[in-house]
Amino acid sequence: MMLKGKGWNLQVLTECCCYLIFGYLLFRLTYSGEYLNYVTPRMKPYLYGMSALMLLWTVWEGRNLLTPQYKANLSRSFVFIIPILLLTVRPAAPGGSSMIQNYDDSGISMAAGNDSGILSAGGNQTTQSEKKDSVDETADEAAASEDESPWYDLNGLDEDTKTITIADEDYYTWMYELSSFYEKYEGYTVVVKGFIYKDPEIEKISDFALVRLSMWCCAADLSPIGFLVDCSGTLDFKEDDWVVVKGALEASTDGETLMLKAQSIDRAEKPATEYVYPYF
Repeated sequence: MMLKGKGWNLQVLTECCCYLIFGYLLFRLTYSGEYLNYVTPRMKPYLYGMSALMLLWTVWEGRNLLTPQYKANLSRSFVFIIPILLLTVRPAAPGGSSMIQNYDDSGISMAAGNDSGILSAGGNQTTQSEKKDSVDETADEAAASEDESPWYDLNGLDEDTKTITIADEDYYTWMYELSSFYEKYEGYTVVVKGFIYKDPEIEKISDFALVRLSMWCCAADLSPIGFLVDCSGTLDFKEDDWVVVKGALEASTDGETLMLKAQSIDRAEKPATEYVYPYF
């Protein structure tokens, strides 16, 4: 039952406040760049669009603000309470080795060495037939593109000194390049940043893995990607520490995986954008 006359409609007022607060918090999260802890950059226009939609919804609903209602049903606004609270008091962004342990099935993607495929977090190798197919495909791709430049930029490559300096924004590009065409770069010196991850199976081959977490869609699908590292000595850093490793790119002793033979390991600051977004 609707009553015509003067006064404020409490239900409409409550709903408009919820729409407006939710839209503002969503806009602030997107504008600040903090949304990258939860979803990929591809979602940015959609988040801005949702913020604008909340504003339009507020204006549209506000038309009835001065139309009193006999009985307000404020429970309809409760659906916004949880997202508003989550945007106001956001949980810590997931990261570090704890996320790797939560995704044991995804494995750690490493640059492949002679006759190899992917070395998983649990140390499981691909089958021999899969390895052969992988090597054949890689050889075909290399032959087909031998005289062609890649469609992506290889920033940080110095062919004169045989050095590859991998910047944060070029991390996935170089992971793809080194995994696909590792023969071209064996013996090169690589400078790369990541965090330290240790695992009993990995430590049978190397001292630790230097990885970063890649995100295809959202924080729910984070998976590690990086290198094995042999530092040939005492490691002065602990798991989850961010470091810059400078080392020579070579095959592991079992010939299964490419790794970095560390020349130096220095402490590093966690990058502003911690995750890697695997698309060009």
